Amino acid sequence: MTMIDTADHVRHIPTGEEWVVACVIGERLSWCGWPEGTAALSDCELVKKATPEYRDALLLKMAKIVGAEDHRGRYAVERIASLSMGEYLEDTK
Repeated sequence: MTMIDTADHVRHIPTGEEWVVACVIGERLSWCGWPEGTAALSDCELVKKATPEYRDALLLKMAKIVGAEDHRGRYAVERIASLSMGEYLEDTK
C-alpha cells in the first residue's frame, strides 16, 4: 500500500473533491487551501504521488504560514527541521 504524504493529490471519496495534501497526522489528512480542515485518511484515495522536489517546495511554502492556529505551517517547520537533522546526521557519518 502506498503511503499518502505531503503534496500528493488525493480524491476525497465522500465528496469526490480532489485535494493536494498539506499533511498527514495519524489517521487524519489536512488539505492545502482555505478553509483549513481535516478528513479521515481512510476516506481518501491517492490520485497522484508527488515528486520529492514538489514535496520539498510545498513544505517550504507552508513553513511561511503565519499564525499559531494553522497547524499546517507548524507541521512544515517541524518536518523541514527533522529532514535537515537527518541530512546533517548522514553528512557527519
